Amino acid sequence: MSTTWGTLSGRLVKNSMEQKLPLIGEFELTGRCNLSCGMCYVNCLNQKEAEKKERSAKEWIGLAKEAFDAGMLFLLLTGGEIFIRKDFQVIYEELAMMGFNLTLYTNGTLITPQIASWLGRVRPSQIEVTLYGASQATYKKVCGNAEGFSRTLNGIELLLAQGINVQVRTSIIKENVDDFENMAELTKKFGLQLGIVNYISPRRDGEKPAQNTRLSPKETALLEKRIEEYNIRTDTSHAYVTEDTSLANHTQEQSCQLYDINDPFQCGSAKNSFWITWEGKMVPCSFMNQPSTLPFEKGFQTAWKELIKLCSLVPVCKVCSNCELSEYCATCPAKLYNETGSFEKASQYLCELARERKQVMV
Repeated sequence: MSTTWGTLSGRLVKNSMEQKLPLIGEFELTGRCNLSCGMCYVNCLNQKEAEKKERSAKEWIGLAKEAFDAGMLFLLLTGGEIFIRKDFQVIYEELAMMGFNLTLYTNGTLITPQIASWLGRVRPSQIEVTLYGASQATYKKVCGNAEGFSRTLNGIELLLAQGINVQVRTSIIKENVDDFENMAELTKKFGLQLGIVNYISPRRDGEKPAQNTRLSPKETALLEKRIEEYNIRTDTSHAYVTEDTSLANHTQEQSCQLYDINDPFQCGSAKNSFWITWEGKMVPCSFMNQPSTLPFEKGFQTAWKELIKLCSLVPVCKVCSNCELSEYCATCPAKLYNETGSFEKASQYLCELARERKQVMV
């Protein structure tokens, strides 16, 4: 009997979690971006200073080799905007030759015919392109760049023409919530689904600008209802909600039964997945700034073992674990810490969101 890739990857996820092997890695190659989105939890305001602090291509390639030896197979390359790095092609080709299952995250605006042709020759497993609106006006409001709209659509077309597996996602905020249906229709024309990130985290560095633009709990619950109604109306499952942008979450959804109910991390963080920030810290996931270790200084294997130990010390939020609204809530240590500054405090925003979800479903 033949084994499907889904079955095989499920076994890999299960075995890696049991053995605490770093199967899934995510490299944040840069904090720089050519767009300026208010909800971004990474984007550096001082681009020149950020570039000086970035790790070199040689360092990223060397770390990838260490991670490969430790068991990494799935690798996400993200930013910032990865194509803003002049040496991205060097990094990508070296990693591709190592045999990783590669996923790229991009805003699509820097994709040229030359870049698309090159990627068509050395194809990643998939490229996820973020769509921020359905018009130039919305792109101007969200990203500060009206031309980004046409450039993103052009980038998607160029990638699809090369036979590359493209996924489209969006982050819904106050400035683009009215574009939801139009964005869904745009992606439908490409024959693609629209993944919707509807939770906007405060910035990872502790700053709060991202909160000023995100939907209120009530608006978020109503958006989820709109998505459901849109799919019913169009007789499709074209639009779907995804609360996590990480590769780890998408790769191991089928293995959620492996998580200990008493573990604050109901995901693969520090069990079989990790995130390396553009400054060079190893953290459990994209939203977290701590606990952290230093893989470039200490070596990958040492940093990974330290991260496992540090995450085992993260406490469970007792208020959340005993809450009657838990089935309507997707709380986690990253969200709690970013929202409250503590792993053990319930978040007012998340609590209100759970209550609104319950009310909408009644």
